[in-house]
Amino acid sequence: MKDCEKIIEMAQKANGMVTASDVSKAGLQRRALTECVLAGVLSKGARGVYFLPDQLDDEFAIWQHTYPQGVFSGNTALYLLKKTDRIPYALCMTFPKGYNASAAKRNGLHCKIVVPERYDLGMREVTTPYGNMVRCYNIERTLCDIVGGNDIQTTNQVFREYAQSKDKDISLLMRYAKILHVEKPVRNYMEILL
Repeated sequence: MKDCEKIIEMAQKANGMVTASDVSKAGLQRRALTECVLAGVLSKGARGVYFLPDQLDDEFAIWQHTYPQGVFSGNTALYLLKKTDRIPYALCMTFPKGYNASAAKRNGLHCKIVVPERYDLGMREVTTPYGNMVRCYNIERTLCDIVGGNDIQTTNQVFREYAQSKDKDISLLMRYAKILHVEKPVRNYMEILL
């Protein structure tokens, strides 16, 4: 039970979440996680991810841990970047070409695959609504990703807000648009809005 107490401390310091790899790195036995779950002091969120019982399961942190090569993108990135208050129906992650995303698809994630040269473009870390760090694309990359998508209302709103923002970086947006082959539609949006 001593290991269990240390695991609870670890979870309290990490916004109520602890992973099996965190436990191993701390030199504790992984079987202590099972003991903590059976004792009711931890709940299992996904394979290798555990939460304190009073903590809401952070779906973003769970999927980031489960698929560490995934980067939240599209409407999920918009939500994490606080550019929309619409919680995505299905979370979207982007993976590098060659990564087998079939398990992520089976788990209900919307998966995009990109060539390695475009995978890191605009990647950053953000804090989830539950206080955990995950990776997603910045707003310029996300605008390029959503242009031409099927939710025109959200796309129009986000482009309008971006055009009015003091933090906009149009040269970065256009550089990303050229690399991602969406220069013409992005330019059309920006010419109308500026």
